Amino acid sequence: MPDFEYDTSSKELISEVSSKLDQKYWRKVCQEKRFPSEYWDLLASSGLFGLLIGKKWGGMEKGIVDFSLAVQETSERFAGLGSYIFLSGALISRMISANGTEEQKEEFLPKLAEGKLKISIALSEEESGQNASAIKTTAIKSKDRYLITGTKAFVNNYDHADFLIVFAKTSLHEKSEKRSQGITMFLVPAKNNQQIRAQKLEKLGFYFVNNFNLELNEVEVDSSSMLGILGEAWHGVVQIFNMDRVATSASLVGTGKLAIRMASEWAKRREVFGKLIGTNQGIQLPLADAFAQLEAAENMTLKAASLCDKGKPFSNEASYALLASSTAAAAATDRALQTLGGHGYYEEYDVERYWRDVRVHRLHPISEELVLSLIAERSLGLPKSY
Repeated sequence: MPDFEYDTSSKELISEVSSKLDQKYWRKVCQEKRFPSEYWDLLASSGLFGLLIGKKWGGMEKGIVDFSLAVQETSERFAGLGSYIFLSGALISRMISANGTEEQKEEFLPKLAEGKLKISIALSEEESGQNASAIKTTAIKSKDRYLITGTKAFVNNYDHADFLIVFAKTSLHEKSEKRSQGITMFLVPAKNNQQIRAQKLEKLGFYFVNNFNLELNEVEVDSSSMLGILGEAWHGVVQIFNMDRVATSASLVGTGKLAIRMASEWAKRREVFGKLIGTNQGIQLPLADAFAQLEAAENMTLKAASLCDKGKPFSNEASYALLASSTAAAAATDRALQTLGGHGYYEEYDVERYWRDVRVHRLHPISEELVLSLIAERSLGLPKSY
């Protein structure tokens, strides 16, 4: 691990959580395709959801370096990409802290710190894809209330959410200088909301997160439900989305290292043709190469996190980290599966799950093609291509 300061109390908390759950637990959760409520409860009872929340609201008031290392530690010890539950639950608090009114902070942050509240983000739409500024969901003002109408795609854990953060247009972007202007965030109650229709989506992996397409039909909220400044949602969350890329990178690095460790342990005890397969360079060298890629991705991730904590620009580094970690984790999980041979293809050996789960992060939270386009534009000075 690079030479970064790390809050040892967080590490102890993660050790405590990891000692109570194991791979069999995650295997069962994914086989049942259900939310890992036991994991959530352990995180909540340990106070880890409060890592990014100010002490005033019952949190630990830590930075993104501490948070990223905690996410990586959770992934690497036992959770794999199940750490996404930790990651998303904690980062939501940053959205509230950065954009909320004092009343909203008072209402939401203590509950988020205690893990007593679940909030999901409803941003993406089928037609907008990676171009979030092209969303068509609208919020029409009527006196002191707004009526929100539209569709949202790929909403995580809607079935467990108490609230949604819904992104909607409150003005047409054609009338604005920038496409991202005119979008506003709203805190929308999710439980038993009769104006929301949900369709569950089946997918390749990431089974501990249920995904939904939502149809919002004149969902009514009052003006106090607005999160942040009218029409300026993108300005209010762009840094948090960059933090998400950094934390996601940490999760991918941890998952990749977990897979490589399992493959290495297998190679040290598996005999074929009368000798341990770990003595073969055909096994050793690809594992070493995958591990080296993960180490490089970890350094890039922590560099981005450190810049964030120092208040310096870090969006480019967040993009580098996400590209490096998603590529490294994909290579690591694939090599782990190959090392286990036929055993790697079966659920009881777990690496097939990591292989499937990692794949989504070449697409989400931003596709690798768009990451490369951003690097070409921002770091190489090439013309904007999108």
